[in-house]
Amino acid sequence: MKVYLITIGDEILIGQIVNTNAAWIGEQMGLIGGRIIESASVGDRHEAILDILERACAKADVVLCTGGLGPTKDDITKKALADFCGVPMVFDQSTYDHISRFFQRLGREPGKYHRDQSFMPEGFTLLPNKMGTAPGMWTEHKGAIIVSMPGVPYEMQYLMEAEVMPRLRTTFGTREVAHRTLLTAGKGETDVAERIEAFENALPEHIRLAYLPSLGAVRLRLTGEGPHGSGIAAELDALSRQLEALIPELVFGYDKDTLE
Repeated sequence: MKVYLITIGDEILIGQIVNTNAAWIGEQMGLIGGRIIESASVGDRHEAILDILERACAKADVVLCTGGLGPTKDDITKKALADFCGVPMVFDQSTYDHISRFFQRLGREPGKYHRDQSFMPEGFTLLPNKMGTAPGMWTEHKGAIIVSMPGVPYEMQYLMEAEVMPRLRTTFGTREVAHRTLLTAGKGETDVAERIEAFENALPEHIRLAYLPSLGAVRLRLTGEGPHGSGIAAELDALSRQLEALIPELVFGYDKDTLE
């Protein structure tokens, strides 16, 4: 499953916020066999969104978009998607009802902009968002599945876990993907590589080793992929033990441990 990730919003391009959505989605997609082939950030510009959608659909099986689904005039993602797919915007009563209930719980009434927010691209499947007012959207166009989600991280994460990933598993099947990361200190990347060269050369094709150097440390990440139930996790555990035995004095932790 080839995945193209698009994050939409001027706030990302000007450095006002850090794009944590891309990192989280990349990690989650990897766990279900998805491979992020490219990740792009574009501003709130109609033509820029159309251009990147054209590129993404030509290269990927799945296009995941975040951002630009809010109620204000700078939120233009829905209209851009409608234009890209050649469909009109239509009022969706169920979305407006959801927004109304959301604000009634807060003791408020929805306004004009919330009614405007209830217009959706015709024919898109709407994904219920229990964490906010903007639903996710799912459609197929130009040979790719296109999914649009809010940019608010906790809303995006809810939709990915509750709606998007289950649908992708049904569509593409399931594969088991697992990672094991050993954290080393005391030697540089090339010194470590020389020590474990024979181990690396003997790895089976479905196991990959990546070197991730940083100041004072080198992470060694083993990644395995195979059919669901193939025992990848157990295989990686065994290989991790073999790898640590080759450089025991360098390994100080695993995964997200810190040297401190």
